[in-house]
Amino acid sequence: MNHIKIDPQRITGTIDRNIFGGFAKHLGRCIYGGIYEPGSPLADKQGFRRDVLDTLKRLGITILRYPGGNLASGYRWRDGVEPVNERPARTDLAWNDVETNQFGTNEFIEFCHKLKTEPYLVVNCGDGDMREARDWVEYCNGTRDSTLVKLRREHGYPKPHNVKYWGIGNEVDGHWQIGYKTPEEYARAFKEFGKLMKWVDPDIKLVASAVSDWKGSLVERTRLLLEQAGDLVDYLSLHWYIGNAANDFEAYMAVSEAR
Repeated sequence: MNHIKIDPQRITGTIDRNIFGGFAKHLGRCIYGGIYEPGSPLADKQGFRRDVLDTLKRLGITILRYPGGNLASGYRWRDGVEPVNERPARTDLAWNDVETNQFGTNEFIEFCHKLKTEPYLVVNCGDGDMREARDWVEYCNGTRDSTLVKLRREHGYPKPHNVKYWGIGNEVDGHWQIGYKTPEEYARAFKEFGKLMKWVDPDIKLVASAVSDWKGSLVERTRLLLEQAGDLVDYLSLHWYIGNAANDFEAYMAVSEAR
């Protein structure tokens, strides 16, 4: 029988705190009725559920991704920053629903502050464009007197949000995604999106949507991405959803061996 010995005094390396992260997305009750429910007796003055916050705090989440998920590929960040009663409701093609945009960028940042976690935003690389992406960075992190920075200040945030982590697209290699991209298309898009975003704020870290379709051209996709935009890629995002349908604990815990 194999044995594992845990010796807390023997340190062989460091663990990146970001591996203890999570994500919040507009699906089911994750946002509305979960994180955010104005008017609920369980919510604080800003509409955040105190019971959910208390539970999440115990998990020690270090970084939180938003707004998705598949919704990110059709998301318009400008819809979620205006005064709440002026925000448009949009058809959400990712989940065949209506997105009210009552919870948006600033609410997410406020939630991260309450949770004491690092915000991580994903720009629309599906039906969005690089201008929209760079504008979001400027709205969140800008300090000069540009129109977008003045807009953030008008919304009640004189200081920049200083969002450090930015993903460019979500699961862009999946045919289920709005704006699916071939390896060549995504490498090119990441280069141009990332270039502009880092011109706005050179201190941000960019996350590339590397692989989610494990039956696709994952080697070519990653190779082209690193060849064409390696100087801009800070992290690679790998999506792999697994389960224990066979109720085989040993096989489930060793599932990474399959890759």
